[in-house]
Amino acid sequence: MRILLLTQWKPARGGVVTHVERVISRMPHEFVIVTYPRDVRLPLLRAVAFLLWGLAEGIMRHRGCELIHAHYAVPQGLLGVLLKRILKLPLVVTVHGSDVLRLAETKAGKVLVGLALNGADAVVAVSNFLGLRLRELGVPPGKIRVIYGGVELPEKSEAAPGKRVLFVGSLVEQKGVDVLLRSFRRVKEQIPEAELLIVGDGRERERLEELSRSLGLRDVHFEGAKEDLEAYYSGSRVLALPSRTEGFGLVALEAMARGLPVVATRTGGIPEVVLHRRTGILVEPDNPEALAEALIEVLSNGELWKRLSSRAREWASKFSWDRTAAEYEEVYREVLA
Repeated sequence: MRILLLTQWKPARGGVVTHVERVISRMPHEFVIVTYPRDVRLPLLRAVAFLLWGLAEGIMRHRGCELIHAHYAVPQGLLGVLLKRILKLPLVVTVHGSDVLRLAETKAGKVLVGLALNGADAVVAVSNFLGLRLRELGVPPGKIRVIYGGVELPEKSEAAPGKRVLFVGSLVEQKGVDVLLRSFRRVKEQIPEAELLIVGDGRERERLEELSRSLGLRDVHFEGAKEDLEAYYSGSRVLALPSRTEGFGLVALEAMARGLPVVATRTGGIPEVVLHRRTGILVEPDNPEALAEALIEVLSNGELWKRLSSRAREWASKFSWDRTAAEYEEVYREVLA
């Protein structure tokens, strides 16, 4: 089968790119990838450029395609609806989080997201939480499928010494890195040897670096975006995921697969990944005091760390990219039928 795939793609990084890359590498199909044109940075201009560029690319390169699959509702899903009508092909849209959590909060955004979702033959959510959100947006339950992301289990993972806290993700407001920085000041008061590694990049980086300086924080390192995260996982003691909203929390799953307990916020799809007091600790969003207390507890209580680490690795092993790919295969067969 040949599939027209509308998605974020390399050299971009992040959860969507990882999800798409892992899934398509396990499927027997040929994927024609249409992504953003390079060198367009402004968000609105970037979305418009994607629609225009993608429409031309999709029409020129669709020969032999039987299906369109868009990852993200806007602009990818909108482009999928346009191409569906022109090319007369079925459309699958996968929502990943902020497309239906943040964008759909505005009137204009809700209209655009609605057009994308209503025009699809099937809508895939990466968590049950997002599946419920799709129902709230008026998507018929029979059109919704929930397919979790997976994780690649390392052959071997060792317990990391030290008191290193790791954050991995885009440096955007919804990730709550500002809350993490405020909480880390208290962590340092209790555990002077603690350090914080922030791996990722984004439009909030300069502001966050300035916040770190204004808080007088030491041992906070902004590492930028990295392709290979293995050394960061293996060298850390706990992963912090202080998100304000989160569709799934793939990075938490990757950390748990390596035996890292996760301290995260009780929001979005995170509680479906991080089990409170079993694989990590959950706190309320925008609460630096609670986040600090949880981090201090995991870093200072060796028995708790061992228990969470063991259960985290066991729980993560239940999430498989092979299963994710197989479930997408079922959706493809359904819409083609």
